[in-house]
Amino acid sequence: MGRTGVLIAFAVIGYFVGVAAYYIGKHVWPWLLEVLPFLAQADWIIAGIIGAIVTVVLVVVWSYTTKSS
Repeated sequence: MGRTGVLIAFAVIGYFVGVAAYYIGKHVWPWLLEVLPFLAQADWIIAGIIGAIVTVVLVVVWSYTTKSS
């Protein structure tokens, strides 16, 4: 996979991460605020957790795509 393929792959992954973030922000976040109201004041915790999840997913995808046979 050349550079163009890698860039396209990251663009597609970024697109789906953006769609997931939109869905979470629009549908799940209001429900979480009702269930766990302390999250309204802890947005940095949520941002950190989302960042960690996205990073782990990207590293897992990268490790599987670069695995030598």
